[in-house]
Amino acid sequence: MMAAQESEFASAFDWAVVRLATYFPASASQARLLFGSVSLLTKDRPRPPTSSGADSRKVGKGKSGKVFFRRAVLSARDAIAWYRSAGANGITTPVPTEPSEVEKKKDGIALSPTSFEDDPQWPSLGVPLGTDLFSNAGGPGDPAPFRGPGAPRVHRRFGDNTGFEAVIADGSAISFLKRRLHLDLSDYTEYLGGLALVVPDPVLRRVQHFLVPAQDADGPERLVYRVVPRPGQSLDDLTLTVLERRSNLLSRFEAVDVPADGLVTVESALPFDQTGYAISHTVQGIIAYQQPLPFIRAVKVSLGVTGRRVRVQVPRTESPRSPTDSYEITEYAHEIPIGVGEERHDAIIKVVEAEQRRIRRAAAKQYKQTWFDGGQRDKAISFLRGQLARARSSVMVADPYFGARQILQFLQAVPRTYIDFTILTSRLAFEGEHAEAIDASQHDARDQAENSERLTSFTRSLATLRTRGMKSVKALVLSGKTPPLHDRFLVIDDEVLFLGNSLNALGERASLILSVPDSEPILARLWAMASPALPFETYASQRRRGSASASGRA
Repeated sequence: MMAAQESEFASAFDWAVVRLATYFPASASQARLLFGSVSLLTKDRPRPPTSSGADSRKVGKGKSGKVFFRRAVLSARDAIAWYRSAGANGITTPVPTEPSEVEKKKDGIALSPTSFEDDPQWPSLGVPLGTDLFSNAGGPGDPAPFRGPGAPRVHRRFGDNTGFEAVIADGSAISFLKRRLHLDLSDYTEYLGGLALVVPDPVLRRVQHFLVPAQDADGPERLVYRVVPRPGQSLDDLTLTVLERRSNLLSRFEAVDVPADGLVTVESALPFDQTGYAISHTVQGIIAYQQPLPFIRAVKVSLGVTGRRVRVQVPRTESPRSPTDSYEITEYAHEIPIGVGEERHDAIIKVVEAEQRRIRRAAAKQYKQTWFDGGQRDKAISFLRGQLARARSSVMVADPYFGARQILQFLQAVPRTYIDFTILTSRLAFEGEHAEAIDASQHDARDQAENSERLTSFTRSLATLRTRGMKSVKALVLSGKTPPLHDRFLVIDDEVLFLGNSLNALGERASLILSVPDSEPILARLWAMASPALPFETYASQRRRGSASASGRA
């Protein structure tokens, strides 16, 4: 049964394009599969040629190896056979079906054996959801951005995606591959070491889906589907399922046999809300899908009439020697509103508006959007202690004013002792009001005493964490006249909380706390900033030596 079904959809195509990327690490003796896609071509498309040779790109300036790309054209059956044969028992680069296009040094070359996990189960195919303009095809929710236009079905073979860190870290290599694979492997890391099969709809050329408004106030609206076959194809054995969604309810799921003329009309006494369709074939299965989406019933734009141009000049900094920054703006004399179509005013609009408010509030709750008014320090401290109590592996504080008292106020709230602590603070937490002075001799005796006490207090506070038996406690100090960090962050495991104020003053004035949606790049930058920072012990020793030297000169 499996072989018969595989043969059925293979026979609907003549040719296939295989796009293959491989990675040859500098220290390896054999190249690895990086990613490969097999795209079947419908019978109305001519056979393209196999590319000449292979494109290559060094990774990490050649120190980490090379990536290679080659596009080969195979018969549909040969391509599917290659796609299925790859695995732990061996994998080779594909061999073009046309003998004159074969290059012995590049085709049929063995790659490192690997294993795959099929999704879905072979030979079933999946239809990507949201494959149209409104749902942002190729966007972050697209499961198969390499599939090309339309809504082709896909099958995926996920392989070993480890060991490609050097490739992902090289932006030029990723750009090189993206232009050829139509896939950003730094975003779609699940495809590293994998393969994908793209099977277009062999029957339909296009599906038109449009709305016919009611002719009068009491008349029905009409939903029209026009199904157009490819040349030489028939609309026999096709079923169109009409989908309608009303205020997040599936209100219509109606299957209709597609007639010979390809026209399907549906009427409704109520205005249609969001409509879509699924088209299935008795042999090919589901061959087309569009998720329910709203029609654009009205468009409002504003036409601005430009006026004079104004040039603004301003110093870049507060320094009296600051260079001047200059920019221009174009003023708009007035705006002309333009409207096309009629807006809806039925109950669904109220439902949608309320739903959008709930979605925004849910997103705010998900990202821990929390506002503290001035004078709510106790509330702010309690909130952060509750967050710190969730720590399972690590805690990092990045705050240029983080001092001894904050260790006791916040970090002691972590109940687990197998936690790695990293404190990234700056000299601003330890130096007095003349902190900008480069030479410690410029500080008066009182400043020196206060600075020394801050260092001693911080040392004692760090010791309380170590006394509790915490797994690791590391304090780093950002130096420089102006520390490179301005904003404040609290990292709990892999979650990054953005703090609108330093921990030593949080809640004293109005401020916001927010969980960063994408923590990975923020963490990378924080660790990069921490790399050249001085260990607190080294910084404290240098400060004490500087103070002692200044006292001796006095």
